[in-house]
Amino acid sequence: MEIQTPGHVERYRGFVLIPEDDLSWQVRPERSPMHVLPFRTPACSIADVKALVDWRLARLGRDRRPQPKAELLPKSKGNGWQLTDMQDQQKTA
Repeated sequence: MEIQTPGHVERYRGFVLIPEDDLSWQVRPERSPMHVLPFRTPACSIADVKALVDWRLARLGRDRRPQPKAELLPKSKGNGWQLTDMQDQQKTA
């Protein structure tokens, strides 16, 4: 029986991202204590795996990256999710 080593292992924010043969990923913490248990992802890109790690860290409150301030984010017109300027004024009045 021959043991194969993964071709391209990547480290990201304290995790080791290991590609699998079926295009899925195995994600393991680099060291203990483990705040997030090891998990596997479905077949996806490395960017998707990193986004999933970011989401899990943010969910646990362990995301230490600086977050953009809401007033610095660009305002989207016609989004449907954001209030218009007129609705903002009505809510504050």
